[in-house]
Amino acid sequence: METKEVFINGLGLIGSSLARAIKKRNPEIIITAADTNKNTLKYAISNKIIDKVVENLENIKTADIIILATPVDQIIKMLHELSKLQLKSGAIITDVGSTKQAILKAAEELVQPSVTFIGGHPMAGSHESGIAAGRADLFANAFYFLVPLKTKNKQIKELQSLLQETNVKWFEIEADTHDKLVGQISHLPHIIAATLVNRTENEFADSKLGMELAAGGFKSTTRIASSDPAMWSAILKTNTTILIDQLAKYQQQLSEVQEALSNGDQEQLYNLFFQAKNSRDKLN
Repeated sequence: METKEVFINGLGLIGSSLARAIKKRNPEIIITAADTNKNTLKYAISNKIIDKVVENLENIKTADIIILATPVDQIIKMLHELSKLQLKSGAIITDVGSTKQAILKAAEELVQPSVTFIGGHPMAGSHESGIAAGRADLFANAFYFLVPLKTKNKQIKELQSLLQETNVKWFEIEADTHDKLVGQISHLPHIIAATLVNRTENEFADSKLGMELAAGGFKSTTRIASSDPAMWSAILKTNTTILIDQLAKYQQQLSEVQEALSNGDQEQLYNLFFQAKNSRDKLN
C-alpha cells in the first residue's frame, strides 16, 4: 500500500522530528496532526512541518499510518479511542513509547482485522523538549526498536520505508525484553540523575555555592535530569515492577561502596572504578 497520508498524535521532540524526517524524503505525503498545545500546532503549520491540524478523531480515518507520539499513558488512552473507530483498511498504527508491555496490551483492543499495530521506540532524544527542539536527523544511527503485536513483514517494511530518512538501526525485540533493557540503560539512569540533582540541591540548601560550582562531571552526569517531568513520570509508571528490582540491585551496590569506604578497602574501590572504566570505554 502506498502511503499518502500520515497522522501524528503529539508534536513534541519525537513526533515533530519524525514529521520532519518524513517530509524531507516524501514531501508529497500529507501529514495531519493533533496536539494539546495550540501554539505547537501553529508552529507546525507555519514551519510546514505538517499540512493539516486534526481536531476530531473522525478525521483520521483516511490516514494510512498513525503515529502515537505522546507520553505512554496518553498512548494507551488513544489506543482505546482508536479501537472504537472504523479505520482505513490496511492502516498501520505505531507508537514511540518508552515502555512496550502496557502499550501492546492496550493495542489488543484493536480488533479490526485489516489494521496492524507495530510497537516502536526510537532510542534517541534530548534533554530538550518541544517542537522547536525537533530535527530530521535526531535519530541518525540510533537503534529503533520494533515490537510487532503480530508479525506482518509487509507492514513492517512499509513503516521502515516511511521512516527511511531517520537513518536508524532497526531492531525487532519482544516487549518484556525491551522493557527490562530500557529500564536498565534509560529509565534507571534518569532516576539516578534526578535524585542526584535533588540530593545535591538539598545538601546545599543553605548555600548556593555548591550548585554554582558544579562543573563538567556533575553537569554531564545529570544532563538528563532536565528531561520532561510529565513524560518521565508516565514512563516509570508503566515499568514499575522491573524498575523496583533494578533499583534494589543498584542500592545493594551502593551499600557495598559504603561498606568499602567504612572499611578503608581501597582494593574494592579500585576495582569499582577499574571495571566501570573498562565497560564505559567500550561505548566510545
